[in-house]
Amino acid sequence: MSALGSHFIEEDGMKEGKGLDQLLQATTLNRRHLLKRAALIGVSAPLFGSLLAACGEDDDEPEAPVDEPDDDDDDEPDVDDDTDEEVDEPDDDTDEEPVDEADEADRFGGTLRVAIIGEPPAFDPTFTTATVTSNTTWHVFESLFYRDEEFAPQPMLLSSFDVDDEGVEFTFYLREDVAFHNGDIMDADDVIASLERYATLSGRGRTLWERVDNVEKIDDLTVSLTCSEPTGIMPVYLSMTDAMVIPAEAAEGSPDDELADTIGTGPYMLGERLADRYTSLVRFDDYAALEGSPDGYGGRKVAYFDEIRFIPVPEISVRADGLITDEFDYSEQISTDQFASLEAEPDVNIQITLPYYFTCAHFNKSEESIMSSHDLRMAFLTAMNAEPAARAAFGDEQFFRLSPAINAPETAWHTTAGEENYSINDPDRARELLEEAGYDGTPIRWITTQEYGYMYNTALVYSEQLEAVGVEVDLQVMDWATLVATRSQRDAWDIFVTGHPTFNHPVLQVFLDETWPGWWDSEQKDELISGIMGEPDPDVQMEYIEELQQLIYDDASFMMTCEYAEFRAYRNRLAGYQEPADWFFWNAWFEE
Repeated sequence: MSALGSHFIEEDGMKEGKGLDQLLQATTLNRRHLLKRAALIGVSAPLFGSLLAACGEDDDEPEAPVDEPDDDDDDEPDVDDDTDEEVDEPDDDTDEEPVDEADEADRFGGTLRVAIIGEPPAFDPTFTTATVTSNTTWHVFESLFYRDEEFAPQPMLLSSFDVDDEGVEFTFYLREDVAFHNGDIMDADDVIASLERYATLSGRGRTLWERVDNVEKIDDLTVSLTCSEPTGIMPVYLSMTDAMVIPAEAAEGSPDDELADTIGTGPYMLGERLADRYTSLVRFDDYAALEGSPDGYGGRKVAYFDEIRFIPVPEISVRADGLITDEFDYSEQISTDQFASLEAEPDVNIQITLPYYFTCAHFNKSEESIMSSHDLRMAFLTAMNAEPAARAAFGDEQFFRLSPAINAPETAWHTTAGEENYSINDPDRARELLEEAGYDGTPIRWITTQEYGYMYNTALVYSEQLEAVGVEVDLQVMDWATLVATRSQRDAWDIFVTGHPTFNHPVLQVFLDETWPGWWDSEQKDELISGIMGEPDPDVQMEYIEELQQLIYDDASFMMTCEYAEFRAYRNRLAGYQEPADWFFWNAWFEE
């Protein structure tokens, strides 16, 4: 089982899996391991501090044994402290047993039916930050880097890369003969056009490109990128799905809108999209797989299924029932109320993933919304009681953790800064603050969806709490795709609930971009992000991170509820599935 996700409940006769403690230890990087990984991806040692600051630090070894790849052996090549010379990437030498070719041939075939929460609002992860888009499209698109099973960036479409000692000059060496789905071979022109689109369209891309001075083609397989200041965190950004590489023609043809042509380099390619019925992906026979073994969200990828069908199923109960009746092979976002019934099914496996996401209610802070008032937002925070909202959304406390933190306690970036403004639950003081803010009874437009049950249930509880202190709430229920479209309109809403990863580096959070719905425009926030991105000392960087989380609460940017585990399930004939935090189905097959 992968370190990316796991069942974590092993008592009361429930299915066994890797223990939570072992899982969580496996997802935290330590200094020794990262030093060795720096050698593997061709990073010079003087830049190590900057990369360490980007990926986090934990000097302590895990108390429990954690399976690690054999690239942690003592005979790894040393890094030359005095040069930028490229370090050859060693052969992947893992403990996994090689798969017999005849046995592997038996894995190919079949159609995987995946029940997802609804129609993806777009099939373009650079255009939208919706998780359902990211999780479906990364079967089709790939980035220069991927995240390994410890969430550290590793070369995906690169053979290697160099960085100068200051962390300013990056040189990317592309892999040869990587084919796009249209048969063209990826080259430097495609990478540059893709990065330019990323820098324009993605919130994270815009943040990163504030530090980029120049991107230049050296030759067909080499790209140079120059920053204005140290940016050791560059590979972390470029390992995310929104930094995907697509043909130059596709990037230039849709510079500021959803892709017109869905062409990537991934193991699957788009077959057809039938709105509200399914999105079909089919195997890309000319996929240029990495050598070696699977590794987290990358490494060697094999498309064993002939087809993957992502079927939008907005009704939560239907997603669960369809597993029992064998209508689906995999279902996401299942209600915890159905845990017992699915646990009792002999042909169904359950997956509970933690750390996963935190959920919060975002305020529309643009001038077009009444929630642009900081005093009014603070009144709402003061009225909120997170625990009943968390229980309504996720049921038993084994499925959530009450906390003000935007990063899980198992990560290197966890802090409780701002906790004094978390779940204050003081209705009397909230009424006073509402009066001081001059609230006049204007209805608060809370948009929500039942496709994500936790969003709807959270909205119900918080609406009751607000109404109890004198706030009028206009609860507007819509499908997820409509909500995503509505939240992009500054004058159309005031509050909505969503979730964000607790395992990613904090600067990757999409809500930090002032153009993301919520429109958090703060000079202090921008200065802190810049400090985090360029600071080589991990202790100083952590001070910036603590200040950033404190600012989130001081500005009343959103109302935090809790960190939550996602409940998923699948038919037990699905083999090779790694139970990651964000699901994928390359390297998975049917075992009848």
